[in-house]
Amino acid sequence: MPIVNPPKPITLLGGLTSFGGAGNNYSMHAITEMTRQLRKGNGQTGLILANGGMVTYQHVVCLSSRPRLDGQPYPDHNPLPEYVTDVQVPAIEEKADGSATIETYTVEYDRKGPLRAYIIGRLKANGHRFIANHDDERTLKELCSTEIEQIGRQGTVRVSSDGRNLFSLDGEKARL
Repeated sequence: MPIVNPPKPITLLGGLTSFGGAGNNYSMHAITEMTRQLRKGNGQTGLILANGGMVTYQHVVCLSSRPRLDGQPYPDHNPLPEYVTDVQVPAIEEKADGSATIETYTVEYDRKGPLRAYIIGRLKANGHRFIANHDDERTLKELCSTEIEQIGRQGTVRVSSDGRNLFSLDGEKARL
């Protein structure tokens, strides 16, 4: 769908960042507005994407002003299981130590620049997952790079004297 001059409006409400924040019940407003538009005859189907919590839940709602095209009734119960049981989730290593690989990360900034990195990684020895902060300024600087992908990079995690896991990247400094 083209962003510039789309054949239909891309959004009814402008997106959460244009609406004032999650505390304003944005998703319910989106469902309500989509319902109003469909009842007015402005389209036949609508898609609503929503997130909740601290962006920890993702939801999708499809609304329609017509019956299913295949003639079947809509389900009267949730077709998904209450719990997903077929996914292997690695154990969490609260006190991580050893060679590790970055699975994902984010960097927190303040007005002065990068403040702290949060790294989720896997220990090479046992495959356990851990969460850590950066251990040194070089690691923090490299994690801020927009030129080099950090996911998959190797490093070392250790437990600091205050009990936090700290991660440092291995090898020579990446070219920034």
